[in-house]
Amino acid sequence: MKINRDLLSREGSPNNDGASESAKGKGFDFKALVSASGRGVSGFFGSLPPVRLRVTSAVLCFTLFFGLLTLVLPKKKTSASENRVLASFPAMHLSDLASGEWQSDLETWYSDHFVGRDGFTGLYRTVRRAMGQRDASGVYFGKNGHLFLIPTAPDAEQVDSLAAAISGFAAAHEDLRCCVAIAPNAVSIQSAYLPRYAEGMNQQVQLTDFYSRLSGVKKANLYAALLPHSGEEIYYRTDHHWTSLGAKYAFETVADSLAIEDLVSEYDTVQVSRRFSGTLAARSGVHGTYDSIDIWLPKTDVQYYVQYPDTGESAPSMYRREALSGRDQYAVFFGGNYGTVAIRTTASTGRSLLVFKDSYANAMMQFLYPYFEEIVMVDPRYFYDSLTPLLHQYAVTDVLWLYNADTFFSDTSLADVLNAEDAVPSGEDPFTVEVAE
Repeated sequence: MKINRDLLSREGSPNNDGASESAKGKGFDFKALVSASGRGVSGFFGSLPPVRLRVTSAVLCFTLFFGLLTLVLPKKKTSASENRVLASFPAMHLSDLASGEWQSDLETWYSDHFVGRDGFTGLYRTVRRAMGQRDASGVYFGKNGHLFLIPTAPDAEQVDSLAAAISGFAAAHEDLRCCVAIAPNAVSIQSAYLPRYAEGMNQQVQLTDFYSRLSGVKKANLYAALLPHSGEEIYYRTDHHWTSLGAKYAFETVADSLAIEDLVSEYDTVQVSRRFSGTLAARSGVHGTYDSIDIWLPKTDVQYYVQYPDTGESAPSMYRREALSGRDQYAVFFGGNYGTVAIRTTASTGRSLLVFKDSYANAMMQFLYPYFEEIVMVDPRYFYDSLTPLLHQYAVTDVLWLYNADTFFSDTSLADVLNAEDAVPSGEDPFTVEVAE
């Protein structure tokens, strides 16, 4: 609030002992103060040139309008463009109000759900790129239309936690064949396409170090499997996932680690999309480059169907064609991510596979299913049940951890699931073992 300096000079200013002329009998002119305050606000707008006044008024109206829309319109739970869960409206507690935490959480919620947010941020990033920026919102602008997720160094404590959780699970389930397969990201395998002076990351060193900490498991070297094919389309240019071709090369290494024999040698490939613009394009605001999506159909007599325990649905195919008309076309594989997905097949191998996974695994299931009677996929980010009944329900014989490195080293939910108190050894009856409350 702006107060007219003339008013203060007329009424007197405080002296060293707190006395003023108003205190000496002249009285305080409150009406004059209110009038001066009004003149300060109106004077601010009145002093603006007409053009600036119109612009300022338009910006205020625009912000108020979209702010109100943000409050009343339905909210999304996740952001496909940023591949993350959006902030939920914060619960109000007196302690959080006093500390300022609630106000900070509210600001984050507003930022995540502001109407038109993706469009505004995309415009901003496009302007930055036009000005010569080599990256935006954690994405490098690579050569030949390649976009790369800027890597972050794994947290040492998180790496130790993951290694201990996986090794502990393997030790508690010695009767199961366990395999860890962590895929390097495009920024490491296809570094030749990075922009000049961009800082890449040698994930081979990270993965080798992590594998050395594991015990009781097979270790599939997907870095060695993918590197010889770095010039091929093994990753999407506009998305952070690998392609079906990349997943196939990785599968061949995983199959060896899981002792899978007599691999299918022939496939039918079907191109289901030629205009796929993925998460990195949406996140960076760089559009105009499109990927194609291919699915691979193994020539085998093994049939299958898919169950979604989270929703109670079943489907005759792992491919969801309706996803191709949406924004996230990679969801053509299973329709996206769920806490639990089960694939039941007509194979007679006596083997059942449990897969701890992120979305990279979705594209590999088209190669894995002929070799197992059942495959149950668990995404720890959305899994809130107990592992013990699941191990018995699906008579699990093999376990696979299949992730991309960036997600794997940042995901804290996997260790929580593996370290759950009721994850008893698979050879014991979960209904007779005492479980700590």
